[in-house]
Amino acid sequence: MLLLAHMLIGMAAILAIGHQRDGHIPRGRFERAVRWWLGRIPRIAGVRVHARGVPADGPVLVVSNHVSWLDIPVLGGLESVGFLSKAEVRRWPMIGWLAARTGTLFIRRGANMSNAVSEAIAGDLRRGRRVHVFAEATTTDGSDVRRFHPRLLAAAQDTGSPIQPVAIRYLPTPDGRPSPAPYYGDATLLSSVIQVLAEPRLDVEVSFLPVIHPEGRERRELADAAHQAVRAVVVSQAVTDTPERT
Repeated sequence: MLLLAHMLIGMAAILAIGHQRDGHIPRGRFERAVRWWLGRIPRIAGVRVHARGVPADGPVLVVSNHVSWLDIPVLGGLESVGFLSKAEVRRWPMIGWLAARTGTLFIRRGANMSNAVSEAIAGDLRRGRRVHVFAEATTTDGSDVRRFHPRLLAAAQDTGSPIQPVAIRYLPTPDGRPSPAPYYGDATLLSSVIQVLAEPRLDVEVSFLPVIHPEGRERRELADAAHQAVRAVVVSQAVTDTPERT
């Protein structure tokens, strides 16, 4: 009930101050409201967020692994950023409406869409916005990181914007079980939300890693460098003791 009420608060905020936009990009008080609203979702769900490192300043293309529907509110509460999402999300009840009006860029599947997606991301970067791309182009169980798609990094090359890799890890539950946060495979969104809300406490670790500059580097090289940086954290940390929880 708290999560549903919070969704309704988000809709009311958009209707009240959603005019504070640069095109589709939230600005000013509306931008701050979006970040507050997203940051409250993990808290309502009992998720504690542990951040390592800091988001890079200025227009940056942020690339990360993708584990859960929680990734967006977790990241959105830590930084003001626009997201790239699959077009199907636009049709989700309530969530699609909220995503569209808070500046999400939607991507339709198909090779012919690559240029349009790159142009949309580049446009946001030129307006000074941080854009977050889940470079695996799918969700996983979080135990490893799939290859990053080079075409999703084209906008960084076109605009000369730095790339910041970010690693997302959902930690085991306090009693040692794997986190129920991963949303992948045949799982439905509703079943995943119910599993998350059923846990009294979950922990997620977000690591903001050193930026990669695109000048003089091939797109595949950039994708591999970002992938290696993220995978080094996800895989190496998975086999060590979890950090002290606060």
